[in-house]
Amino acid sequence: MKNKRFLFFLLILTIVVLCIVTYFITRPQPEELYPQVFAKMPEKPELIQQFQHSLLITSVAISPTDPNLIAGVNNEGYIRIWNRKNIEDSRFLYHSGKFPSIRFSPTGKLLASADYETLILWDIDTRKKIKSLKTFRRQFAFLPDGKQVVTIHGGINFWDIRNPKEIKKVTTIPYEGTFIDGISICAIDISSDGKWIAVGGTQGTVYVWNLQTQQLVTSLEISLYMMEYLKFSPNKKYMVAGGNDWGMYSIHAVKGYVMWEVPSWIRKGEVFRGHVENFVFSPDGKMCVAANDWAHHGRGVEIWLTENGAPISSLPTEARDVSFSQDGNLLVTGGMDGIVRVWDLTKRQLDLTNVRNDVVRLIYYLSKDKEPSPNITQKINKTIGKVQKHYADEMERHGFGRKTFTFETDQNGNAKIYLMEGNQAEFHDMQLNDIWLYFLDDSEGFWKVINENMLKRLNSVSTGRKFVDFNHTFIYPTKRKINVKGKMGMYDIKGFTGGSGIISVEKNDIDWKITAYLLKHRFAVLGPDHLYYRNERNVFKRIFNGINSIMPWNNNGVKLSKCEAEWLNKSRFFNPNQPFFDKRPEIEMKVLNEETDSPLFQFIAADEDGIHQLHLFVPDELKYQYRIDKLQGCKTINGKKNATVEFEIFNTEIKKGEIRMIDMHGNISSREFKYIEKTSEPDKEP
Repeated sequence: MKNKRFLFFLLILTIVVLCIVTYFITRPQPEELYPQVFAKMPEKPELIQQFQHSLLITSVAISPTDPNLIAGVNNEGYIRIWNRKNIEDSRFLYHSGKFPSIRFSPTGKLLASADYETLILWDIDTRKKIKSLKTFRRQFAFLPDGKQVVTIHGGINFWDIRNPKEIKKVTTIPYEGTFIDGISICAIDISSDGKWIAVGGTQGTVYVWNLQTQQLVTSLEISLYMMEYLKFSPNKKYMVAGGNDWGMYSIHAVKGYVMWEVPSWIRKGEVFRGHVENFVFSPDGKMCVAANDWAHHGRGVEIWLTENGAPISSLPTEARDVSFSQDGNLLVTGGMDGIVRVWDLTKRQLDLTNVRNDVVRLIYYLSKDKEPSPNITQKINKTIGKVQKHYADEMERHGFGRKTFTFETDQNGNAKIYLMEGNQAEFHDMQLNDIWLYFLDDSEGFWKVINENMLKRLNSVSTGRKFVDFNHTFIYPTKRKINVKGKMGMYDIKGFTGGSGIISVEKNDIDWKITAYLLKHRFAVLGPDHLYYRNERNVFKRIFNGINSIMPWNNNGVKLSKCEAEWLNKSRFFNPNQPFFDKRPEIEMKVLNEETDSPLFQFIAADEDGIHQLHLFVPDELKYQYRIDKLQGCKTINGKKNATVEFEIFNTEIKKGEIRMIDMHGNISSREFKYIEKTSEPDKEP
């Protein structure tokens, strides 16, 4: 009897405790209301004008003396010059060669157009042809004072152009080494102080002469087979060469650029992270812009910091060529749709001293005509602070010190929170190397905006790329899109530039553990796809989740394993201010013992930046074969440039996976693979 009474008493006591706990979890808490301050969303470069040409635009230019004069040429040689203040004042010129390039002279009085054999000089005022000169592969350059133009034909020829009626050759620098009668020249440029002239050739060599002495000062070797551009920065600090790798006729050939310091000619860095059709520096040399007309081989038109290669902004268009105005405020682009566009850069893009790389930026999304939730800024600030501390604790626990990520703060040291309202999302500048963490007041409205803007992109050839990139990845182009190795198919090698798009948390789910878990995915320590916990709307499940969240075991989902902590030890977000230069990685795979129940997967990796770690991800649940979200294993390489590692997968039903690599500078690349059933026929691309 006593036992029954005791059990009954214990039951009553348990019910009372549960009721008390439930009350404290669910009761409304009186809050003191604090003033809330939001930051204005950063604006994208604004499209202020566009001009319809025709066919494919191969080159664009803006006058250095009159920013109202815009020129564009199509692949058939039809040149059109517009006056931005008077659209009706449009001038037509015709260059009979195919795919010409154009450029205004430094004085603004002449326009030069060049095809693969001929350079033509045009008078801007009279619209008449002045002179035709022999050149090669569309290559020419003006001296900074505008008194001479340089062509390539049987040597590097200098022409005096001060008197249009009497253009005459001044001097010739003969070729050296492998250059024979102009056939090997691909690119040419002159430094802004007129001290250096450089030419690049088809065998991957750049030659630099001193213009005053006409003496060869250096020759620089690179892996690029066919150079398509060679540029000195206007601030006289750098020289850049870019173009194709040895797969010269394939659209999958590696493209990018190599940069040297001037005048030491020491290699500053390399960028091989997508297709770069053309390249231009801003007039002050602090920014550079890469034009890309293959959307699947890059991110459209990207604006980068010259000093460290960090991507800071982009234009929502693909382009074959791009040109700056002399004051650096305007960009002109032209591409495959036959439209020449004029873009106005904002203060944020121009004020590069305030640009921070690799930070978590916070956004509060609010439906139109609604008021922000009370104290939401304080709640977000407190949450992100706890997440930052959690990562510092975990890194210290694994012996890496109190390393953690950085989030953007205001002048008072509190979290800087941007306010996004209604359907304004497409007009905002999502800095490409950051993580954008959204707190959604109205998740349904937010995703409606997302879907509407994605639909606009699909239905329009002029928008170019979607306004928000959920997985900010790019392709390291290869000579073949897919390599088939025996029984396996391997896809393109992809890279991550800094952050990886956006993550979102609903207003009712603002919890440091959920946020910490989502950030693990964006720090690339989780698989490319994942399911994550959300608070239930059901009151009883919320009570259970509330009790469960305070229990010690609930931290398991956000704790870092030794493998994850070691990965983050080299992450850009945990090591700020690293340069973004990135040599091209290689990842290949072989299958060993493939006829057994536990085949070995052998991965051969190479990266000149030094390999830090390799991760293998496989599907967590076989019913979700399209998902890859479980870490199968990791290998630490400790900075070697070449490594061969093996992973064993015991479940033969797994048919796909992903190998992910981080180098010593925090650059991340990955490659997916999948099984291909054996047949008696030759290997086919999946």
